[in-house]
Amino acid sequence: MLAGHFLRGACALALVLNLVISAHAAEQTQVVLLGTGNPPADPDRSGPATAVVVNGTPYLVDFGAGVVRRAKSAVVDRGIAALDPVKLRVVFVTHLHSDHTVGYPDLILTPWVMGRRVPLEVYGPSGIVHMTEHVLEAYREDFATRNKDRNLYTFGAAPEGHAVNAHEIKPGVVYKDANVTVTAFATKHTMQSYGYRFDTPDRSIVISGDTNPSQATIDACNGCDVLIHEVLTHEWLAKRRDFQAYAAQFHTTTSQLTELAKQAKPGLLILYHASLKWRPAVDPERSTAATLLKEMSGYPGRVVVGRDLDVY
Repeated sequence: MLAGHFLRGACALALVLNLVISAHAAEQTQVVLLGTGNPPADPDRSGPATAVVVNGTPYLVDFGAGVVRRAKSAVVDRGIAALDPVKLRVVFVTHLHSDHTVGYPDLILTPWVMGRRVPLEVYGPSGIVHMTEHVLEAYREDFATRNKDRNLYTFGAAPEGHAVNAHEIKPGVVYKDANVTVTAFATKHTMQSYGYRFDTPDRSIVISGDTNPSQATIDACNGCDVLIHEVLTHEWLAKRRDFQAYAAQFHTTTSQLTELAKQAKPGLLILYHASLKWRPAVDPERSTAATLLKEMSGYPGRVVVGRDLDVY
């Protein structure tokens, strides 16, 4: 009898522990690389977009080409239900170059058509309000006809779901809720640009966007758990004399990132938006992942080359 009580007690304790472990796992922060590419059309790399998922709530940084379909791929292929497109509601933009923003209409329209019923909240540099107004104006006829035909169907396209609240930001805390505090810091690119630090209950994550090496990035990380940073190889730049002067002012090379990361000391350095190819046929001039890592070999910390749909 005592043995039976003991077994029942042990089973109950195991169940409680499993529930606690499951609850803790559900609260863990996930970083999902939705797009790691550059402006050129690359079948293996969508445009820049990174998701931070906390307690089942997604937060998006940038919306490059393919962002919505990559989010759905994360649901289907990685089991991250939080990235179902209708749940994409809070977004941060590093800067307004086309490769980081060309997915904006898709992010507004597709989740709305599929059933999003709340406005999109977008935070970014000066110009994001103007861009938003023009995107919404461009699709005015689409909005009007779908709303007019609401009496013919009941799925999706609720009027409030295509609204956008665009917020132009300055350095400092730009967003805070129960899951996350998001701090913007100015970076060094050809236009007004920001990186973002996410502080969640269990992790700190810094995303650089496009930038020349910046003390602000080092300070924002300062031992952060994850630093996601753009990078160009010297091998590729040697072949692109037309781009060298621009890159020297507005981007970061492998040697520069090596020194920056030594000072920032992230737990994990993720390379994205790199001068990289996964298949030679895509662009023979771009570097391989092996070359990229070789050029980063002077960095003693943990470093990985990010691929679309990687989860960290």
